[in-house]
Amino acid sequence: MMDGKAEGYDFARKPNPVPANKQLLIIPGASHCDLYDGGEKGLIPWDNIEEFLKKNLKR
Repeated sequence: MMDGKAEGYDFARKPNPVPANKQLLIIPGASHCDLYDGGEKGLIPWDNIEEFLKKNLKR
């Protein structure tokens, strides 16, 4: 928090400083609940997420 205000709204209003640093994943047959907790179906694409993070979080 900053000055008693949540910072999330400020970050959401600002443009992405690295617009190329994003990827759209469409998961056929998944609901939003399946992607929050993995559900019973195991639909979260962990391999894709891990590859994206390794590529984009280089220091």
